[in-house]
Order: sequence, then C-alpha cells, then structure tokens
Amino acid sequence: MCRRGYANTFIAALLTLLLIPSFSSAAQKSNLRGQRYCEIIYSKNLMDYAVYNTIGLNDCPQKIWEKINLDDVKKEVGTQHVHLNGPRYWMIDGMKNSDLVNSKIKNFNGLAMREAGVIHISLKDLLVNHPYKQRKVARKTTWIYDAGKPVYELIDPQGNVFVMQSYSVQLIPQTQQSLAQLGSRLTLPKNWKFKMGIIKKTETVQAIDNMAVVVQDNFFNTYQKATHDLLADQSIL
Repeated sequence: MCRRGYANTFIAALLTLLLIPSFSSAAQKSNLRGQRYCEIIYSKNLMDYAVYNTIGLNDCPQKIWEKINLDDVKKEVGTQHVHLNGPRYWMIDGMKNSDLVNSKIKNFNGLAMREAGVIHISLKDLLVNHPYKQRKVARKTTWIYDAGKPVYELIDPQGNVFVMQSYSVQLIPQTQQSLAQLGSRLTLPKNWKFKMGIIKKTETVQAIDNMAVVVQDNFFNTYQKATHDLLADQSIL
C-alpha cells in the first residue's frame, strides 16, 4: 500500500474509533457478532465529520461497496475530505444505550446508509495517531458479550484491560477464525499482553461517566477499556 493510501486508511480508522455507534429503535441490537458494516465519513468543516454507515440496514455487499467511487462521493457531499471505511466486523454480541442521529436513508451508488453521528476531532488528532494509543470517546453505549463466546483482550503495562469490539480487514485479511492466531501476529509495545478465551457468563463493557477509552492494534482492530478482566478465572485459549 502506498504511503498516502496507508495514511488515508489510518485516518479513516481513527475516525471510526471516535464514532458513536448508532441504531434506530427498530435496528438490530443483538446477534451482532460477525456482522459486517461499512462507513462513509466526510468533513462538514475543519473540526466536524459526518458519519454514514450501513449498520441496521445491510451488510455492505462487496459488489456494491467496491463500486463506490470516491470522486463521485466527494462531488455529492461537496468536500474533498471523504473516507471510505470498511469493511469491519463486530465482535460484540449486542449493545445498549445507542440512538440513531438521523433515520433518513441516503443511498451512495446503491448502498443504503444512515447518518450515525458527527465526530468532533482536532487536526492534531487526525494527523498524529499511533497504534495502542489511548483515546477518549464521548458515548453512553454498553457492549454485551454473551456467555460461551470468545473474547480478545489487550492488557497494558498498568494492567488496564481493553476488549475487542470489532476487527478490520482493511490492512490484512481477517476472519473470526483467524483471530485465534492474532496474538502471534501483533506488534505489541513493550510490556503489553494479548489474551483470548471463552467467557462463562455474559459480560458487559460500558462507558464510564459517558466516556469510553479505546485503542487500536496495528491491524486497526478496535478495543474498549473495561472495568475488569473479562477473562479472569475463565477458559483461556
């Protein structure tokens, strides 16, 4: 991948990291694990980015997604700052406390999307970003992880636990099955750990005081900070 392409992908991934996941009241809020979604993100001004996604509408069919023309989208939305982000796949089983910003459906070259939210982000955060760097996200969403399902965690040197919420196929091909080998492929910072296992009871990861702390690994997989280790005393793989 060329340097510019990598940078654009990295920026788009960062924007996803800061997105408030959103669903309409009728949209799916359970059985999310493995569900595929895509996003189109574009700037409204220097600090604000509109986010449209396929969540709750479709699974971002590859034949449609690959035909979306970036230049056409730029003309349609009236800005040069457009990012096509995805596909991504959920590794949560459900969510609570999430509301859709705008229920009106917009079609991008036949791909139905809705506006999920507006990201407020500084130019510095856009241009300076690194894997495994903690970032705070204003949101109320609670992730649900069902009993008997695999969970993937990053643990930093201070013992903070970050639980995977979604994985990306933007840099390398990945599947739910291939995540079993993820630990041997990651480039972890010094004293960071990767852990995976099966949880015996349903667990949740929630924002604290309406604020979530998130990180991404070097493959753009996204994790949120938990208040405890979901895999403590569980079945470690």
